Amino acid sequence: MRKARMVMLLAALASPVTTAAKEPIDAAGLKAIEAKVPPQSWYPDGYYDIRIAAEGQMADFPRDKLTMDWGDGEPPYYDVIDCNAEYVRLDDTDPLTARYGGVALETARLRAEFERMKYPLAVYAGPLLAFEKAKIEEAKNGPEPLSEAETAAAEEGMAGDAAAIEVADAAAAAADAAAAAVDATAGDETYTDPYFALAEAVEANRQRLAPKLPKVLADGGCGAGEGSAVIVKTSPPQGEVLLINAFAFKVCTRKKPDPWDRFACKWTEVETGVEKQLSGRYVYQVRWPDGVVRKGTRDIVPNYDDESVAAIVTFKKVGS
Repeated sequence: MRKARMVMLLAALASPVTTAAKEPIDAAGLKAIEAKVPPQSWYPDGYYDIRIAAEGQMADFPRDKLTMDWGDGEPPYYDVIDCNAEYVRLDDTDPLTARYGGVALETARLRAEFERMKYPLAVYAGPLLAFEKAKIEEAKNGPEPLSEAETAAAEEGMAGDAAAIEVADAAAAAADAAAAAVDATAGDETYTDPYFALAEAVEANRQRLAPKLPKVLADGGCGAGEGSAVIVKTSPPQGEVLLINAFAFKVCTRKKPDPWDRFACKWTEVETGVEKQLSGRYVYQVRWPDGVVRKGTRDIVPNYDDESVAAIVTFKKVGS
C-alpha cells in the first residue's frame, strides 16, 4: 500500500496541476440526453450530434427569466423568441455546425424551457418538431456560411486582390440567393414564420390542456448592439489561454475522444493584453509556466454601455 501511494504521489508531481473549476457537460452526460431527444428520420446526416450538443449547451447555460410581465395588469407570458439567443459562426466550428447549429440551439432551448415551465408534452412536442423541421429546411436551402475573415474581405472589397474579389462575388451571390428566398416566401400566402406557427400551435394546445400556464406568443422586437472589444488577461501573468466556443466544444465532445486536445477541436490561442472581438460562452484552458492548468467555462460579455471602453476578462490561477 505504501509503495502504491508513493507511485501515485510521483505521478501527481509529474503531471500538471489542474485547478478545480466548472467544466462543461461530458460525453456521458451528452449520451444520457439521447433518451429524452430521439433522432428523427428527416434529420440531415450529422445533425443529431449537433442537436444533442445543443441540449447540453442549454443544460450548462439555462436562461434565467422565462416569462415577461410588463406590469400592465395582464398575466405574464412566454415569448418563444429570445433576443439573446446564441448564434454560430464558421470561425468557431465546422461548416455543418455553422449551417445547422442555430436550428439545434433554438430547438433545444425551446424544448428545455417548455419542460422547465412544466408545459405538458402534449402541448408542445408536436409543434416543436414541426418548428425544427421547418428551420432545418430553411438552413438547408440557405447560402453557405462564411467565416468572419471572408465576410470582412467581402465587405472591404480589397480591389485588385483576386482572392478577395472571389470571396466578395460568393458573398454577393449568397446574399442574392437569400434575398430571392425571402421574396419568394413573402409572396407566398401559405408561408408562416416558424416561430409564429410554433407559438400559435402551442397556445392553442395550452388553452385546451393547460390554461393555467403562461400564455405563449411570438413577440420578439429585438435590437442589437455590437459591444466593445475584449482584453484577456491572466492572474498571475504569463498564462497561455486557449478558448473554444462552448457549443462547438460539445459538438466536438460527441465526435472526438478527447475534446480538451487543442489539435482535435477548434481551440484558439488568445493573445493576452490585446484587444479582441470576443462575445459569447466559451470553454477555456489556461496553462501557467509552472504547469498549473485551469479549465472551465466562461461567459464573455463585451461592454455595451460604452463600446469605446474594452471589457477586461481575467483568468485566475486561484479563486474565481
